[in-house]
Amino acid sequence: MTKNIVVLKNVHKIYDPDGVRVHALRGIDLEVKEGEMLAIMGPSGCGKSTLLNLLGGIDSPTQGNIVINGIDITTLSDGEKTTFRRDNIGYIFQLFNLLDFLTAIENVALPLLLQGYTMSAAMEEAKMLLRQLGLGDRIYHYPNQLSGGQAQRVAVARALMTHPAIILGDEPTGDLDTTTSLDIMSLFRRINRQNKQTLIIVTHSRTIAEKCDRIVHIEDGKIVREESVQSAKEEIA
Repeated sequence: MTKNIVVLKNVHKIYDPDGVRVHALRGIDLEVKEGEMLAIMGPSGCGKSTLLNLLGGIDSPTQGNIVINGIDITTLSDGEKTTFRRDNIGYIFQLFNLLDFLTAIENVALPLLLQGYTMSAAMEEAKMLLRQLGLGDRIYHYPNQLSGGQAQRVAVARALMTHPAIILGDEPTGDLDTTTSLDIMSLFRRINRQNKQTLIIVTHSRTIAEKCDRIVHIEDGKIVREESVQSAKEEIA
């Protein structure tokens, strides 16, 4: 039986900037299976990005527990969370978040350098992965020399370098055209199948969400409904 790699129980998040109380998440209960592709949808301001930040240990819940890969990250210190993120979580953002002064291969090698790899070993791993993702002829290009789709593939490669159990995507196709977006989603599905990695994606796009296995709908900080995606199941079959 496939285990739950993510379990959230009664998760609340309250912000209180300048004395203005904002209840961003209101009692979220969620389970995500290992190897699942999950889409999170909802209107702007509903709590999607807050939820993603909590899953990645970037922020902490006001109440509740978040267990990832068997570890309750709400009990970790800030330093322990940093190490946990580095070793277990990969991030992909809408605007790529590549370092402009580094080439594609240098951007991708960076996570391994932070783990203590030598420069030569990290660069060799990065080169191999970029070639696997179809960017063998772009490894020494800078971000401003890449198309949007190419830049996002570099961002995907960077997220994969540490072989994380979970990849989190915050509108990872939001800045791309439809054709390129679907190409990136096909890449995600291939990664999901080959590596059995869990992907959790926040998106406004129904088309993108339907490329996942399941869609969770959030409104006003609550999960209001979930749905399985039949087309994704048929694609996998």
